[in-house]
Amino acid sequence: MQSLHQVLESASLAASSAVFVYDTTPSAAFGASLTKAAEGDAEVWQMQTRAGAGSSLVGFVESVAFSSKGAQVKDGEQETEDASSVPAKRATRARAASIKKPKTGVATADKPISVLAGTSSFLSLVPSLLSLPESNIRPALAVHVSAQTSSLANDSEGSVTLTQVPDLGALFEGVKSLEQGGWSGAVVLSETAAEGAFVGTSLTKAVNAAGFDLVNVFDGLTAGRELTSFEQSAPVTTGDAPLANIISSAVPFFSYYGSASASQVLVLPASTYSVSAKAAIASLAAADVGILVVRVVKPWSAEAFQAALPASVKTLHVFAEQEAEQTTGPFYEDVLSSLLSSGLKLKVRALPVPTSSVPSVQDWARSVASLSSSAEAPLKSLLSSAAKLAVFWDLDATSGKTETVPATLATAFAATNTGVEAKLATSYDNFRQGGLQQSTLLLEAKGEANKDYTVSALAATANPSLLFISSPAPVFKAYEPISTSTVGPETRIVISANWTAEEVATKLPYSARKALVAVGGKNNLFVVDTDKLASSLGIRSADVAEIVFWTLYLPSTISAKEIVSLLEKNATFASWDHAKLVEINSVVRNAITQVDVEASWADEPMAVDGVAFEAPAPLPTVLIPTAAAPNADRNFVDPVSSIVGEAKKSWHQPAQRLLFPEAFALEADFEEKLRPDLPEKNFLITVTENRRLTPNTYDRNVFHLEFSTEGTGLTYAIGEALGIHGHNDEEEVLDFLKWYGLDPQAVISVPSRLDPSRIEQRTVFQLFQQNLDIFGKPGKSFYEVLSRYATDKNEERALRFIACPDGHSTFKKMSEMDTVTYADLLRQFPSAKVPIEDLVREIEEIHPRHYSIASSQNFVGNSVHLLIVTVEWNNPQGAARYGQCTRYLSKLKVGDKVMASVKPSVMKLPPLDTQPIIMAGLGTGAAPFRAFIQERAWQKAQGREVGPALYYFGSRHRSKEYLYGEEIEAYVNEGIVTHAGLAFSRDTDKKVYIQHKMNEDAALLAEMLEDGAFYLCGPTWPVPDVYEALIKSFVGAGKTVEEAQAHIEHLKEQERYILEVY
Repeated sequence: MQSLHQVLESASLAASSAVFVYDTTPSAAFGASLTKAAEGDAEVWQMQTRAGAGSSLVGFVESVAFSSKGAQVKDGEQETEDASSVPAKRATRARAASIKKPKTGVATADKPISVLAGTSSFLSLVPSLLSLPESNIRPALAVHVSAQTSSLANDSEGSVTLTQVPDLGALFEGVKSLEQGGWSGAVVLSETAAEGAFVGTSLTKAVNAAGFDLVNVFDGLTAGRELTSFEQSAPVTTGDAPLANIISSAVPFFSYYGSASASQVLVLPASTYSVSAKAAIASLAAADVGILVVRVVKPWSAEAFQAALPASVKTLHVFAEQEAEQTTGPFYEDVLSSLLSSGLKLKVRALPVPTSSVPSVQDWARSVASLSSSAEAPLKSLLSSAAKLAVFWDLDATSGKTETVPATLATAFAATNTGVEAKLATSYDNFRQGGLQQSTLLLEAKGEANKDYTVSALAATANPSLLFISSPAPVFKAYEPISTSTVGPETRIVISANWTAEEVATKLPYSARKALVAVGGKNNLFVVDTDKLASSLGIRSADVAEIVFWTLYLPSTISAKEIVSLLEKNATFASWDHAKLVEINSVVRNAITQVDVEASWADEPMAVDGVAFEAPAPLPTVLIPTAAAPNADRNFVDPVSSIVGEAKKSWHQPAQRLLFPEAFALEADFEEKLRPDLPEKNFLITVTENRRLTPNTYDRNVFHLEFSTEGTGLTYAIGEALGIHGHNDEEEVLDFLKWYGLDPQAVISVPSRLDPSRIEQRTVFQLFQQNLDIFGKPGKSFYEVLSRYATDKNEERALRFIACPDGHSTFKKMSEMDTVTYADLLRQFPSAKVPIEDLVREIEEIHPRHYSIASSQNFVGNSVHLLIVTVEWNNPQGAARYGQCTRYLSKLKVGDKVMASVKPSVMKLPPLDTQPIIMAGLGTGAAPFRAFIQERAWQKAQGREVGPALYYFGSRHRSKEYLYGEEIEAYVNEGIVTHAGLAFSRDTDKKVYIQHKMNEDAALLAEMLEDGAFYLCGPTWPVPDVYEALIKSFVGAGKTVEEAQAHIEHLKEQERYILEVY
């Protein structure tokens, strides 16, 4: 089995003199692994997509076109060069050879040159294609474009993520430029892998032989990567025919699908869009809506376009890959010009297709229903009754290799003697749960396979025969593979996990349970622990999964003996001992447990602790691809920690580390670092001052900290932040360790985060005080961990409920309202005694907290200052809560050592000292502006001219919370701060905030912001009001509201409107 990418890579290598690879896909790029494999193969140039990259291609083509020898030869062997040297060397040789008489007929005498590219790469190559010599004196080009690029999108929770889209809009912009530049080649689009293979081999060969270039475009994520068995493409005869005739003899310019009496026709380019829309129309058997698929966009044939339309058509809905319906694009313009030249009087409307996602078959079905003014109807399967569909969900890489099972099965079915045609489509999501994959295996009888659609389009219209879900916990957190649209009453569902039959009802999400009841598949749910079976049998989890598949895929009438006989014919088990296979097959068969689907599963869960059940937001039912390959950054290291012996003997391993460093210690460079496991450089700084700024009787403790950096090498710039590695409170840690039964002085061995094969030691007290965020908020996974150790059944049930999707409301209440910590949970569920090795693995590390630096190093020298407010509150139960790091900082004494790092920030002074600055700070948001003012004071002391500085500050009371008030007044008197707008909200009957002060200074603000910069630091709530105050100032200066808004956007682009809010 091969993918279209592999077919085109091989064909290009064999049929071309050179292959230039420009694909920019971040994973599994088209042509990235291509190398010269045999004598006679093409040279391969792996190129980067950037300005001027196409000059390499131009230089190569010119060197062949104007050289009497064609490809350069040195000592009888093909010369190889670094790709970066190609432009200069090729271009030099080409210009030197250009004084010779040009060869004629080179396009037919020499091999063509192939280009493998992505959509964005093709667009950047267009200027180079227009710079090539005339086609009659150079080799022809075969440009294969895998239409795929990354796009920003919002997931179901509203977070920004990446997705993969064809980006055909960019492609058509490139084609338009080629057309306008006089390029004479062809651009042909393909819907399926088979079409792409035919166009990329037989048609390309014929077009190139006739002396023309051809661009072969196909969807990179579906048609390009779908695995199937390709038939030998029939040759295309050419003779001396014109380009349009060569193409039309092999490929229709336009193909119409749908009712002959349709009044509305979708006009879409051949792509994943047209395949899905075509599947929706066919599945719905829509009578009033058809689709015209455009296969050839250059040369464009207005006559063929008109002839392909049904006589009944009244309205055309033409593809426009844009965000707004008002914009159209080159594709729309070609269609419109065809209508104008034909005299047809049809309504033409843009059909906007989002650039951030790919509409599914269901999306197109809704559009078709809307156009035909009919109610939405369920999709009818486009598969034949004999076809089988199997869907697999899994992590994209597992220790048991279960993710490889779909490909192994596809290869087994694709064997020549099976009579089955197998196709496999796999999608990857690198972002959710560390990396997930969904594989769809389509099995059809040979000679009866559906060739009009991709696997994903067909799968959208039919329920699978088998749904196999491995690693269900992460899968169900990100997707809903079990829904009324993805399973049917005959779908056999396998859950591969360490679940008992009784646990399935509590571990399956409520949405999945409800769907199973709705579809009526009562006897088709099974659970099996492939990992446990593999461990006990001494085989791979993937081997167990294969046996499970064959057991449930085949009819129940098939005997165990017949299954063994079939397994022995597969590559996985061909070398196994027969007796061993019989035994393992029997064990696996008996371990598959059928789960009864109860009608009560559809009942809404009951309220817990008075909190009514709140159904979580629906998740996607089909994987959203964010990449073309598994997540390369997944890490399988599973650290194991343990206390080394008794407390009095636990010094043995640390002693060994000192005595035998070559075996036990880390490298010296890492040993000398404060935190070698962290990427940023850390420094040990000393407390020189800890001074409270607010009165002791005031309910807010705002304090000023100073640290000495002398001898540490720590430097910082204006506006940067200081990362503090805070410790947990000593008394609280000791109290918890005593309750939990851990010896604080025992030495614990943990795998190094830098090198997991090495061991680090520290005391239990050090670990819980300095490393583990034991008083931080746990995630849902920790509830699941606790449930595995709970010996009390009631506690176990409660923990499992909170950990499952149905317990979302309870988890949210405990996390956000009760602010439950890891330590609280361990006390609340005392029967769940988690071993320390699991605590180390499951409890989050203490992360550094970052605080804006409140000093200028030029002004204060070897010192760094912070402005901090302690975070304290009581939860609804009255328990006192504290911010972990502010509590730690507030207790520091002069002389204490603190580990810190420096983090860059957007809060930077403008490049010119004379530019005005407007600073707005609320509470401790004044910190970076103290640094700003100190820097301006230092600059002035050096004799420099400094610009105006406006300072707005807001807090509750002037007498209690005017932070650094004396300093500010002094700077105002010195002229460093030219204007101060102070707002103390609770000192007057009418609350006054900084936006009110800004409104009073509207004219001044407008004047300062002509060249100046505006900064806001503090909480998020005043941002809209501050924004409106700025808008009013600009409007008062003569701008319209729209111009004022545009001006602020201009300030943002120039980094003169900076917000640092929290």
